[in-house]
Amino acid sequence: MSTLARLVGEPQEFTAGWPAEPTVYQRDAADLAELFTHGDARRIVTDPALRPIGMGMVTSGTALTSAPDADHPRDTLVLNGLHLSWPPLRDAARLLSAELGHPVTANVYRTPADATGYGPHWDTHHVFLAQVDGMKVWRLHPPVFTDPLERHPWTRVGLTQEQLDQIHRVARTVTLTAGQVLYIPRGWIHFGHTEDQQSIHITLGVQLLTRHWVLQQLADQAAEHPEMRAALPPNLSALHVEDIVGDTTSTLQAWLAGLDPAQAGGPIHISQQLAVYGVTR
Repeated sequence: MSTLARLVGEPQEFTAGWPAEPTVYQRDAADLAELFTHGDARRIVTDPALRPIGMGMVTSGTALTSAPDADHPRDTLVLNGLHLSWPPLRDAARLLSAELGHPVTANVYRTPADATGYGPHWDTHHVFLAQVDGMKVWRLHPPVFTDPLERHPWTRVGLTQEQLDQIHRVARTVTLTAGQVLYIPRGWIHFGHTEDQQSIHITLGVQLLTRHWVLQQLADQAAEHPEMRAALPPNLSALHVEDIVGDTTSTLQAWLAGLDPAQAGGPIHISQQLAVYGVTR
């Protein structure tokens, strides 16, 4: 079974366009448990050979210095980067990446009963939250910052007190039980907590390639053309910056006008394929 079918059930419908709002998909709990279980968390914590790239404990959104514990009664176990180290999630992430054409990462969170996760925040990527055990309650609020890139994490952009008050007041509530998958588009504010059950969920993050990414690729190609490599004039500090910008944009427009999309697209396609396979350059 494809990973996308495992998560949403109708891959062709999903790939017709990213859903604009959070969506819950009812899937098979036993099938999702093939990717990760509570027992797997215990194995990873105790076996140094299985350690992921990031592992730690969190309480109410605050990272702790305590030793990782898959059965802690109050704190959340966080296992990051399992797309690199845990075979079932490594294979699932690679397949999902190939299906979507964007790189995919995998983390796991085990939260005890009656515990609070991270506070209101957004991700700079789309996420699938696959509930494999227990129950977790999520609060969801539309973006206050549209389509954030990696340079726009919520910790940098921030939320005003007025925004936080609004978020807590009107955020919609979604309760996930084992076998359900919640898709959250990037930028959507979310925060969760458990009630009378523990929770284990997998987060599959779709690390989006964007128009900005294409522009970065084109900028690299522009460096191969002498007119784009020309030095700015001397006495630069005394010149009007608007003239420099105008000259540069005119030169760029002339270069873009003569660009062959098919020829320029070849290297970009290669970069996209390398990104899907986890290779950056």
